[in-house]
Amino acid sequence: MGIVANLFKLPGSGKRELGSAMYGPRARKAMRLVGGIDAARVDRFAETWTGTPVTPDEMIRLWHRILQARSRDMAINDPYMRNFVRRARVNVIGHGPKLKCAVQMASGQRDDTKTNSAVMQSWDEWKHPENCDVTGTETFRSLELTVQNALTIDGEAFVKIVSGGPFGIQLQLIDAVRCPVDYDFSSDGKGTYIRSGIEFDQHDRPVAYHFSTDDNNGDYYQFGGMKYHRVPADEVLHIFRKEMIGQKRGLPWAMSALFRLKRLRGFEDNAAMNAEVGAGKMGIISWDPDAGPEKEDDQEEIRITAEGGTFVELPSGARLDKWDPSFPETAMTSFTKTLLRGAGAGMGVMYPGLGNDLEGVNFSSIRAGALDERELWKEDQRLIIEGLHLPIFRRWAAAALLRGMVVNDDGYVVPAGKLRAIVRHSTFHGRRWDWVDPKSDAVANRMAMENLIKSPQEIIRERGHDPTQVIQEIAQWYRDLKAAGVPDPVIALAAGQQFKVMIDEKPDGSAASGNDEKQ
Repeated sequence: MGIVANLFKLPGSGKRELGSAMYGPRARKAMRLVGGIDAARVDRFAETWTGTPVTPDEMIRLWHRILQARSRDMAINDPYMRNFVRRARVNVIGHGPKLKCAVQMASGQRDDTKTNSAVMQSWDEWKHPENCDVTGTETFRSLELTVQNALTIDGEAFVKIVSGGPFGIQLQLIDAVRCPVDYDFSSDGKGTYIRSGIEFDQHDRPVAYHFSTDDNNGDYYQFGGMKYHRVPADEVLHIFRKEMIGQKRGLPWAMSALFRLKRLRGFEDNAAMNAEVGAGKMGIISWDPDAGPEKEDDQEEIRITAEGGTFVELPSGARLDKWDPSFPETAMTSFTKTLLRGAGAGMGVMYPGLGNDLEGVNFSSIRAGALDERELWKEDQRLIIEGLHLPIFRRWAAAALLRGMVVNDDGYVVPAGKLRAIVRHSTFHGRRWDWVDPKSDAVANRMAMENLIKSPQEIIRERGHDPTQVIQEIAQWYRDLKAAGVPDPVIALAAGQQFKVMIDEKPDGSAASGNDEKQ
């Protein structure tokens, strides 16, 4: 290895540069001897392929602003990109992740229903515009959707937590552009430094965020001709998908597909223009060598327009050459599918959904693709739940409990001493989806329960519902049926063969059976 390694030394230095594409004949020959890794080729076929890795900070500094601008442009002007943004919003947020509070009594044998109902009812009340938004104009669900749009298009979202409102906490969304990626500042002796507009300590823990501002009356400072507002990190939620070690800013989710979508957009525009020209049935008038008028330099070209159903007589010596562009042809469909499949792979969505093309799709293929795509959506749901909902809920619970704002419909005020129990036993569940083939999936779930592979609770949670709430609703439904005088055989028929015991109670609280009713 020593002989091979010496071949990589740069002339006149003792250093080796393995990342550069500038290799001499001896180096290239040595690389062929070392191994046959095609991705490490440095010949003419890979001369435009980068050979020097860059750090996440360098990548953000060089390309973040361009990617963000182009992603925003495509989200406005490209229908496929808009479809991706819409699909992300619907599948990640939907009607909003649901809060589940399951605090138990001190005995641990049953739920603390008063506390749980008070927390969930008060949380729903806080989501009104006048309570959760600093502007008082947007509901929490509207803020959720806007945050998801920012994640999809910009790759990141900034949410500032403001003290105020009836519950003691409100939210303010900040445009990612206001945190400039080119704002860097080395350590000033205090152990902190600024990278991409974010201030970090010596352990790379965010200390503060620096946002540009135009407010001349606010608390700001000037640096490099710009006015900045420094916000402590504990007041800001910075949500983004971290894909590299040391990555400090988010990148657009569709960044690997943007170039393909741009080329497809240009291709479709040119194809449409070509088809429009071809539909116009244009022609070119040409003359025989000894015929035709003598044209002066400033004389306009001869143009003939014709209406439908008319024939025009050409001058002597003139002939009409038909010009009929035949494109677009059938190749356009296959070319469009190829580009959209690659774009969908980069976005993590299926081609039939992205391209709005369900031709040739069957239950088996759409189910296999949908299951994989839904797992990716679940991953994105965890990103926004852990980055947005849980941090906000913990702040909200602390502030609302201290103000005595966590109250249920019966007037029960939850004491502040239950904060830890509430935080520990509260979770958010993202939306779930209906089955692609309901009958087959229902049969599979029934067999899984019979074989003790799945529990009914697990199946209910897979559909995005709360098992406890579903059981309570079923019990209430059958009690309502009996109270309305519906005969037991009809109730049993509606319940199916699963329910062998009617939901009823004797005066002493014990369960009553059908035989008791007959007696």
